[in-house]
Amino acid sequence: MTRITRRRFLTSAAFAGLGAAVGSASAFPSPSILTRPRTIRSTAAGNLEFRPYPVQRARGPHLLDWAYASDVRGDAFHSNITASAAGVTISDTEGKDEFAVEVRWNVEGFGYLFLTADNGGEFYRLPHAGRTTTLHLGFELARSRVSRNQRRLRHHTAHGYQPSRETRALLDLSEGLLEEATKSRGDAERCAAISQRALLHALHASELLELEKCRHDIGMQNPRKEFLFGCDARAFYEMDKDHFLELFSRAFNYATITHVWTDSDNLEDFEPAEGQFQFGMRDLMLGELRRKGITVEGRPLFWFHTWVTPGWLKTKSYDQLLSYVERTTRQVVQHYGDSMYAWEIVNELHDWANECGLRPEQTVELTRLACDVAKAVAPNVHRLVNNCCPFAEYVQLGKWSGQPALYPQRTPWQFTRDLVDAGVDFTLLGQQMYFPYRDIQDIALSLERLEQFKRPVQISEIGAPGGPTEYSIKLGKYSWPKEPYAWRRHWDEELQADWLEGVFTVAYSKSWIEAANWFDFVDPYHYIENGGLLRSPKGETKAAYDRLLALREKWNRRV
Repeated sequence: MTRITRRRFLTSAAFAGLGAAVGSASAFPSPSILTRPRTIRSTAAGNLEFRPYPVQRARGPHLLDWAYASDVRGDAFHSNITASAAGVTISDTEGKDEFAVEVRWNVEGFGYLFLTADNGGEFYRLPHAGRTTTLHLGFELARSRVSRNQRRLRHHTAHGYQPSRETRALLDLSEGLLEEATKSRGDAERCAAISQRALLHALHASELLELEKCRHDIGMQNPRKEFLFGCDARAFYEMDKDHFLELFSRAFNYATITHVWTDSDNLEDFEPAEGQFQFGMRDLMLGELRRKGITVEGRPLFWFHTWVTPGWLKTKSYDQLLSYVERTTRQVVQHYGDSMYAWEIVNELHDWANECGLRPEQTVELTRLACDVAKAVAPNVHRLVNNCCPFAEYVQLGKWSGQPALYPQRTPWQFTRDLVDAGVDFTLLGQQMYFPYRDIQDIALSLERLEQFKRPVQISEIGAPGGPTEYSIKLGKYSWPKEPYAWRRHWDEELQADWLEGVFTVAYSKSWIEAANWFDFVDPYHYIENGGLLRSPKGETKAAYDRLLALREKWNRRV
């Protein structure tokens, strides 16, 4: 089967495979789980169309061939929305009265990113059945971003921030251009050209606005000596051990040690056969990292992704799976005791990584069980729930990690809300942030939504490409871009460093975010293409590694 990554997922809806569904009985004391019957009713209304008027000079593509809708909270939901060169059309929001549309649109000079059109913050409503309303896509994108910047500016200035002259100029310029575009709506092509310029300057203003506010907040607080700068530690066995420890401990005070199935007999496979755990290398890693004064997290206890879920696990009934979860949690957590700072209890269980075909209610009960057992065994060790796909595009496409979704899907926020409402006893919330084809303001807003759960947040996995390397070019592993650049320009090592600085700055500025973890440490052993901080196991550092050191030094020496 073709290896599917979340990065490829954002540009393709072609997934294959079908996993087995499992039973519903519980072997551990927990409520019976029944799926509520769904009454299908017609929710179709009139057509709302967003017509593009491409003004870009390059070859494109300029509009991705699929889009999705989001609700007033920002959660993606399933609808009949479609996208093509002719435009974006939606006529059935499946019961949502107000909504925004999320499209990937090329803004030359900034990037080919997902952008939100939300009617200037007022959201759209479908016209009545039998009617069609046509809107200008470029104008709606510009109007929505300019309006959002105005709201963010009011929010930030109410908390003591004042924009720089550059940011103020970009805000004013984008607002002025939007006014001109509004006056030109009778001429669609002219309106498109002016709207695109307004959107370009508004996007640059968005990022400056957010990063300046974050730096303002950092300047107002004491250095966060307790903040966890983290990275996965599997490079321990991918390069010379002593060289790894020297370079790793210079940049990081937090490490994650991976415990996953790989369905293959190698060091990375933590459980090559049921109940047979490979602790040896991980025990050695844990001891060496702790001797360097590095705080360590174990991860994950359970990750039901198509990449790693072994066949013997997929065939278990639900009550057999719960028995396995109870037994494995007890044995693994007990082995390490209090030597771990935290355990990642479940990873990506919000209806994305679900090879065992669990119903939504079952994912909540399984998470509860694992958290309860982990707390009973090691009450001083944190219990982290880790989520991926912060913008939940998969909800529109109806896909799990390796198969069509069998049940209606939730976003990470909705899954977390379900856990909290059910009283599941987790103490940390993790959110992955691999480059999501979104700008820094979108990232900041998505993270701010997590504060309401009243638990410390970790940005659990952060990653972005480093561009071509000598190694990848010589071995033919680097393919030349086939679409416009996603953010600022095509990826290179300095751009990777810029993105790292942006995300770490957002994280460090927010008191309720306790950790930011980069993935991965060394190329070519990466998840994101050339996403490591070292070019090779020889230890040549990239710009992103050096940038992180500089950030830590600057933030720590401030008085």
